[in-house]
Amino acid sequence: MRLKRLIASLLLAASVLALTAPAFGASSFSDVHDDATAMNADVLRLMGVVKGAGDNCYLPDENLTRAAFCAMAIRVMGREAEADGYKNRTIFSDVTARHWGRGYVNLAASISVGEGGTRLITGVGDGRFLPDVPISYAEAVTILCRMLGYGDDKAGGVWPDGYVKLAGSLGLNRGLSVPAPGSPITRAQAAQLFVNLLNTKTSAGQKYYAGLGNVTEDVLLLAVNVKDGIGHTNGIRTSRGTYIPATGVEAPAGLVGCRGAMVLNNRDEIVAFVPDGSSAVTVTLDADAQASYLRGTNGVRYSVPAATPVFREGSDDTAVTYAEVWMELGSGDRVTLYLDGSRIVGMYCSAGTAASAEAFVVSGTVTSTSLLHLTGGAEGYTVLKNGDAVRLSDLKINDVVTYDAVSNTLLVSDLRLNCVYEQVDPNPTSPRTIKVLGHDFEVLDSALDSIGKFKLGQSVTLLLTVDGKVAGMVQPVGSNMIAMAGSDGVTVWLPNGGAIELKGTVKENMQNRLVSVYAGKDDVLNVSTLPTYSALGEFDRTAMTMGSYRVSAGVRLFESPDGKVLSPISMSALEEQVIPRDQILLCHKNRSNVVDIIVIKTVTGDNYSYGILSKDEVEYSVGGLTGSNGAVVVTNSSGKKSPIITAYYFKEGCFGGAVAGARTIEGVPVAADVVTLTEIGGVRRSDFFRRNGVWYVTAGGTTYEVAEAVEGYIKATGVWFTQAADKRLEAIRAFSDDMTVCVDPIGQKVRIIVAN
Repeated sequence: MRLKRLIASLLLAASVLALTAPAFGASSFSDVHDDATAMNADVLRLMGVVKGAGDNCYLPDENLTRAAFCAMAIRVMGREAEADGYKNRTIFSDVTARHWGRGYVNLAASISVGEGGTRLITGVGDGRFLPDVPISYAEAVTILCRMLGYGDDKAGGVWPDGYVKLAGSLGLNRGLSVPAPGSPITRAQAAQLFVNLLNTKTSAGQKYYAGLGNVTEDVLLLAVNVKDGIGHTNGIRTSRGTYIPATGVEAPAGLVGCRGAMVLNNRDEIVAFVPDGSSAVTVTLDADAQASYLRGTNGVRYSVPAATPVFREGSDDTAVTYAEVWMELGSGDRVTLYLDGSRIVGMYCSAGTAASAEAFVVSGTVTSTSLLHLTGGAEGYTVLKNGDAVRLSDLKINDVVTYDAVSNTLLVSDLRLNCVYEQVDPNPTSPRTIKVLGHDFEVLDSALDSIGKFKLGQSVTLLLTVDGKVAGMVQPVGSNMIAMAGSDGVTVWLPNGGAIELKGTVKENMQNRLVSVYAGKDDVLNVSTLPTYSALGEFDRTAMTMGSYRVSAGVRLFESPDGKVLSPISMSALEEQVIPRDQILLCHKNRSNVVDIIVIKTVTGDNYSYGILSKDEVEYSVGGLTGSNGAVVVTNSSGKKSPIITAYYFKEGCFGGAVAGARTIEGVPVAADVVTLTEIGGVRRSDFFRRNGVWYVTAGGTTYEVAEAVEGYIKATGVWFTQAADKRLEAIRAFSDDMTVCVDPIGQKVRIIVAN
């Protein structure tokens, strides 16, 4: 059973990588939502082969005409400049001087290929070409085969069968549900065919793209819309340098995160970039990076070799190694991981997820024109609100918009904090920071006009960007800052996946609970219980729905024994794709009516304290009457824990775990659960193995995951291993080759290893 759980978790991690490639993923065309078509159309857009229709649409499902396909073929060949010279010739009677495609069609009809001098295109046999008739699959692959140097002498057979069979043998139909030879093709299918062409070998034995210019393989495309060395703003940053497109287009952001072949002309301009099919994933870190791994808010942990080349936004094109930069990466930072299979071969570190130094605060209807000062006129951007894809029309009053030029994305936040405007630096006229609850909120220049309308001592609402900067100040409109309460403050989650700490006293009955936050005068922390709902239906992780409600891509997941004391968990901790309604304790919906917090019954067991369990008594006095309650004490490498009142049965001195609930008696917590661990002996050093940065052990014929904070105990001396958590397992294995592992009954993880 545990082996199945392991395989399922590894498959889930693999599926996460597959589903999130390419790294930033968004098409530069507003109407393209299929990943393959988005990639293909953006490859052609960079080459200047397609430009898009009105409203920046590609129209992927529309049929393509014969003239339009000819134009695409000429542009792929890099011969568009020659088309004007063919506009004054008459080759086909129905391609008149008024037809937009005359130059392209005439040029294509004049190009010979193969030893037999086969023309790239021919008419329909009566002097006509039928330029506005949809092109068929057979006609399209015939042209492509001829572009590869295969004429009628090589195709053989009767048309179209010979060319259709040749196209199949060459692989030109890769990724297509091959239509009937006479069926018209869509623009999406045409894009797939042309990208297949680029990757197909010509009759001379080299890939087609190799004939377009100077080729460099294994190039990582890191960012677009960056400045090159001579001031162009449409530069493309790659792992081999920064270049501008030869066609002068604004580089499509959908190619960011790809690895492949870069083709340059003799002016060192990019003619084409052809992805090689490898994958990439962009993640926001949920904690500080470690020397050998990092973990994203998607719940996946990635092992990163120390020698992995790393490129950083804002620096030159020289790579450093992961070993040199991992200590600089923290919660909320975004990285793109380039993958060759499951192996990480490169990394790009973005400066964060609010790249613009300015912000736009929504005060009415938002249009692309009203955002020009942010985007600089860029098109095809993705709009993400609190991490979810939305339309401009979905934005609401007081939403804050910033622009990330690297990924061509508008990042929208509705994060607000009610407070008293009183602690500023250096002055109230032009503050650079506003301190609230011990945290210095950076003030953007674009916020100064709105801040200038207020005086010190007034109650205000701060409007914050996705990374927690002040974008504006307004009259109090209600705080929506959600946090996890601790003993001396709260942890607030930011829309970019990061977090900030706000300091202040929290009542004991509110600790370890979800709260709404606002600040009173003199930095007084005020929290209130977060309004939540019972389960709105089952949680479908594939569809990202809960009943009829949408679940946010950045949903926060918690487990809890009682629905009150919460512990964060990752999506990968959930084994089932559908979580039944009766396993969901509560949830929260944001202002867009999207579920952004889900609390489920304990599934990992990570929120328990593990060690040796012993019995104790806790005395109490109520109304002059005294008494006592049985309690459990957990002893481990941290020493003895405070007693937890419990009526659960356990054996004195056994290896086990306990978790406290929200209830207390005379200030002493009451256990929500106490468990006994299962002991499995006869374990050797060689039974442990590591995969994707996680340790596993095979014991008793079953494979178990080893908890990150595994405890180690020396049986002969009764001493606990006290090394740091990431060093403890190696210390235990080095000490003994005869071990007993203790597995918890909830998460089925190894919690304690006993050196015999």
